[in-house]
Amino acid sequence: MTDKKLSLYQKMSKVMESIEHLQKDDQVSFKTTNYKAISEEKVTKSVRKALIEQGLVIFPTEQEMTREGTLTSVNTKYKIVDIDSGDFEILASSGQGADTQDKGSGKAMTYAFKYLLLRTFAIPTGEDPDKTSSPEQDEKELASMRKTLNGLVKECVDKSGGEISAIKEWLVKKAGAESYEAANKEELKNMGIFADGLIAKAEKEQNKNDE
Repeated sequence: MTDKKLSLYQKMSKVMESIEHLQKDDQVSFKTTNYKAISEEKVTKSVRKALIEQGLVIFPTEQEMTREGTLTSVNTKYKIVDIDSGDFEILASSGQGADTQDKGSGKAMTYAFKYLLLRTFAIPTGEDPDKTSSPEQDEKELASMRKTLNGLVKECVDKSGGEISAIKEWLVKKAGAESYEAANKEELKNMGIFADGLIAKAEKEQNKNDE
């Protein structure tokens, strides 16, 4: 291991030392999910200050993007560079963003960058799930998510003319769930996103027919 490599890693360690904890400051609500989160602004502002102090810069170098319905996914590679030595490392991150218009890519890129910073510098954000979760809370959340998803499926039927069983089967396959009834939180969340995509597609087709 060279001195230059040590210099870069030591600076990254200094960034980690300077940010001990960031408290979640945002509330996210989307269809079948509702949870606390930390904003991209708070993460970027805190890490940016530490990066400038240590003479480090981070920027994207490669990106792959796909879109399916309203869900945009990105896989991005970033380069972190020591401006004093020119030494660098390649970092990777992924993100997803849901939007019925043209903001999905921006949301996905924001998500990917935020979690790149959080994971690269091991920044804790509080709220350990093991301390706040319980079977009763989990079941209530699942029940609420299923109820919302059932409403989305009904809306899909109303707007597309499809059959409930066919739509549910398609959602299960897309989310990789064992079954509609046994889907977990993440699978239910993804089903909600895909169902929203079907609704948006049906509305778009309807608007074309009305023109």
